[in-house]
Amino acid sequence: MESGLVDVEKKTLRQHFSAGRKALSGDERRNFDAAICQRISSMPLFQSAHTVAAFIRLGAEPDLSALFCGKQLLLPRFNSDSGVYEMVAAEDLKRDLLPGKFGIPEPLPTLPAVDSSFLASQVLFLVPAVACDRFGNRLGRGGGFYDRLLSGVKVPPVAVIYSCQLSETPLPGTEHDVSMGWVVTEREVINCAGYFRRNQL
Repeated sequence: MESGLVDVEKKTLRQHFSAGRKALSGDERRNFDAAICQRISSMPLFQSAHTVAAFIRLGAEPDLSALFCGKQLLLPRFNSDSGVYEMVAAEDLKRDLLPGKFGIPEPLPTLPAVDSSFLASQVLFLVPAVACDRFGNRLGRGGGFYDRLLSGVKVPPVAVIYSCQLSETPLPGTEHDVSMGWVVTEREVINCAGYFRRNQL
């Protein structure tokens, strides 16, 4: 499919899956967040990881803050000079964060960014998404920020969504989109690692 048509289809799908996520009630969201965090914390991949790159929820995204203790935590920070996100260690969420791009709390500008080679080889990424399918295809917010962050990673990344964001049909994509190794919802943990490995060759 040509790039322009893919972009149009992605925009339509983002609207559809975003609406489904926003329709969840507060009680549903809290229950689903607890179930998602329980599923992630039970994954051997998470248990063995020393360093985890996560995200602070934006709008109706899942809240992963219950997972932030006991690991070296990295959070994204927008670099206005390069126009891309970088990952930064945050030890104290009250002390080390300030509102950044899109109003999302980000690590202080004085904290050093993590080396890209360490990110690629040693870090487990928990990744936000607007939608995913069972093959590891991810639909992000647009802009390709996470695709650039995840380029070349060796540890299969974990996309975190609600089940209403899971597409049972393959999502459209381009050669620049990075596939996920796992998809976690409140209902299940989906292993896409075989697909992820094939796309890293």
